[in-house]
Amino acid sequence: MTIGASMPPTIDDRFENMIVSPERVFEMLGRRRVGEVTYEQSEQGDARRRLLHVEKVAIENKRLQQKSEASYVESINHQLHEILLGEMTEYLSHTAELCQATLSIPENMGELLDALSVRACTISKLEPIAASMPWLYDDLIAVVNTPRFRRKDSRGRIIVVETLRTALSFLGIENLRLLIPYFVLKRALPQVTDPYPQIKQKYLAYATGVALTAKHLAGETGLNKNEAYTLGILSNLGRCAVTRLYFKLFDKIQMHLLQECQKDKEQKRHAALLKITPSANHLIALQQEFADSVTADIFAHMQMTRLRLADAMRLCADNAPVERKTLSKTLHQARTYAQVRMLHQLKLVEMKEIKPLFSEQKYPAGSLEVLKSIDVFTLPLVKNEDH
Repeated sequence: MTIGASMPPTIDDRFENMIVSPERVFEMLGRRRVGEVTYEQSEQGDARRRLLHVEKVAIENKRLQQKSEASYVESINHQLHEILLGEMTEYLSHTAELCQATLSIPENMGELLDALSVRACTISKLEPIAASMPWLYDDLIAVVNTPRFRRKDSRGRIIVVETLRTALSFLGIENLRLLIPYFVLKRALPQVTDPYPQIKQKYLAYATGVALTAKHLAGETGLNKNEAYTLGILSNLGRCAVTRLYFKLFDKIQMHLLQECQKDKEQKRHAALLKITPSANHLIALQQEFADSVTADIFAHMQMTRLRLADAMRLCADNAPVERKTLSKTLHQARTYAQVRMLHQLKLVEMKEIKPLFSEQKYPAGSLEVLKSIDVFTLPLVKNEDH
């Protein structure tokens, strides 16, 4: 959906644009942010009304010239993104390299997630796998030494946790089932997304919202809650991969084309390339085209034997019909709920638009009322008193 279209934007269009930049949705809806004034109300508007006829003619000539330049810049922009699409398609076809180089997912992550999912999971089974991931040690140590989990010895002195085993023990299995998939997703988040700096925070909030909503809905329908949570949060790995690659490839291709222009003394093309910035419309289109299928490929690559994430994600990626009380249906429901809740926080959706959407998803009876009272964007960690 392009900005300025005559039809009102769908909920999905609003959400995808909000993730990139909330201001885009305000523009799509024809709204102004608080404190904004219209052009006619501004000093610029007053000044323009006082312009002499000669100045008006000069401005019109400049506008026509800019329109011509914009058309040329757009054609160069299209060429750049054609190259980018080809390279991205190639990158996304190599799942093993994508996991390791782009998302920093260890080869044995599937083994760790499987171990966590077992009802009889123990610290002694987790420790040797977790020990092979130094970044995970750093994340767990950082959490366990926060005031929330801090412990004191018999003399009242704060215990500083320094070993992986102690960190795992102090946190406890239930917290680890929330934290480890969260850290995997957090590690995969895109870091540099200029000129859209909010993407990283929005992805993390959305992934958490989907995961915790899915966990609650699974409890309502008799599904495995931890399995639904893990599917919910890691279903965004493909989104992270596409975004990381988009910004990386954009910079690489733009630089290469600029160097070609300098070499061939193409000044006009060089100037046009310098005006091009990463495109929200292209990024959103790439997400919609690739993200879910890439996630399904990643899950298959992880070779999880206990967690049934790969098949559930593949059904979503293929837009296949899904039955009620299945992981795939739960993911659909959780995504819809998290998207609406994030849009509602910014007043970008109205109740009359929400009701048919929720009705279509057929949530378990009473679940939406309960979800209203839950903070689905904050991990419900609890202090483990068993140690």
